[in-house]
Amino acid sequence: MQAAGYRFRVQKLKKRLGEEGLQGAVMVPGPNLRYYTGGNSILLERPFLLFVSKEGEAHMVAPELEAGPYRHSPIPIRIHPWTDNEGPGKAFKELTSTLELGGMWGVEGRAPYLFVYHLQKHARVKLANGEPVLQGVRETKDEEEIRLMRRSGEILSRVFKKIPSLLKVGMSELELARRLGDETLAQGAEAVSDLLVQSGERGADPHSLPSRRKLKKGESVVVDISTSFSGYVADITRTFVLGASQELENTYAKVLEAEERAIKQARTGVTVGSVDAAARGFLKRYGLDRYFIHRTGHGLGLEVHEAPYIVSGGREVLREDMFFTIEPGVYVPGKSGVRIEDDVMSTKGGRDVITNPPKEYGWWN
Repeated sequence: MQAAGYRFRVQKLKKRLGEEGLQGAVMVPGPNLRYYTGGNSILLERPFLLFVSKEGEAHMVAPELEAGPYRHSPIPIRIHPWTDNEGPGKAFKELTSTLELGGMWGVEGRAPYLFVYHLQKHARVKLANGEPVLQGVRETKDEEEIRLMRRSGEILSRVFKKIPSLLKVGMSELELARRLGDETLAQGAEAVSDLLVQSGERGADPHSLPSRRKLKKGESVVVDISTSFSGYVADITRTFVLGASQELENTYAKVLEAEERAIKQARTGVTVGSVDAAARGFLKRYGLDRYFIHRTGHGLGLEVHEAPYIVSGGREVLREDMFFTIEPGVYVPGKSGVRIEDDVMSTKGGRDVITNPPKEYGWWN
């Protein structure tokens, strides 16, 4: 992205800060720092904070060994570096002597307490939850982000089309996960964010990590993969059945219909709650809503979970150029799980599904 694009993002943030009555925003290494500066740093134990005031230049307290890329940032940043020998105290003193920290500052949710402790040790700064502002700015994607999101979805879709050739009775969840991780990187993904494989009764625990459990005939296998391309995330889930099971086939058909109804409802101008209701209401007809234990979806971007959240009763209205998942599921304790997930973009005309692995029952045979 050109420098002007990053500066435009910062201006949007400053405007939003003013509207919300905040003096500024405090960020740490991760998606927000990457969004506004292009810098991709790891969140470690050393205090590392970016301060963006609603007026004036940005400031950064950063370890010297990590400050280099930000000296060439596309946005102007005044850096207050520190070394392991001297500690961060001097850098925070320099910060407080050059940046007005009065008023209320919004801090991002992933900021470690240790970072906040050092800040408050040197400044009487009032802190509030900065997530509504930071997430709000990033919710709608610009042209470059849309390109990267689509590319990410294309890569992960190719991975899922390969899964039937990798599935074998008797292999462990961990073995399948390792093969899928290799395939994902081979297809061009930058990184594998999350990779879940849950078979049989483990499928009823939708966010448990792969185990040594062997895949068996007549059971479902839930595969959920999140990957990124140039930082932007795709997230797909498909459920496979090894062999025959009429019960699983019936459940699968209902989950697929619930997903399709939610996708049809998911369009610019509707509430997130109405999208959730389209899936949850259909499953309720068959008494399956009690086994649908999570929201219908979540936003996508530089994070695998970000705004908007497709949650029951949610009042947020979908706006053009938002990206989010649609992923209803049915999880019967002690028996099985079924989930189907795709990535959707709200468009001027409605919506566009950007992931496309097959999902009709039995496509894997």
